[in-house]
Amino acid sequence: MSSHGLRSTRRSAAAVGLAALTLALTALGGGRAVAAPQADPLTIGTPVTVSESAIAADSLPCITSPGVKTCFDKAGDKVLVLDTAKDGFSAVGRWSTDYGRTGACRNALGVGKWAECNYDMRETGHIQLNNALYDGDTGLLVLTNMYSGWLAIG
Repeated sequence: MSSHGLRSTRRSAAAVGLAALTLALTALGGGRAVAAPQADPLTIGTPVTVSESAIAADSLPCITSPGVKTCFDKAGDKVLVLDTAKDGFSAVGRWSTDYGRTGACRNALGVGKWAECNYDMRETGHIQLNNALYDGDTGLLVLTNMYSGWLAIG
């Protein structure tokens, strides 16, 4: 098989896997899942050593959905993203503020690893988190309607 045929087969397999993941997220109660074309504007998180117990001990607010756990650390305006499944997708923690800023922290480090994205936000605002998965091969972002409540930034 030519390299073009192999790439085409991989992309087809990735698309089938993405469709199955979308259905699974919906069935598991992750809410409506939508696969949307997305150029890769996502901030790539830097590796950080953070254990689950440290997150729990710090009482950071987090949301969890299949494949992704996203937390917000208001000390430093950091979004932390854990990839929780070996599924070929990057875990993405999306966020928006009540004053109009939005962003996304992509964990491209692999399953079981935390990534951190550091933002400079207004201390008087609120932030809301949303989980997603990103397929770099197809450029699709799987969105869920799993959102945190509004969290104080400062």
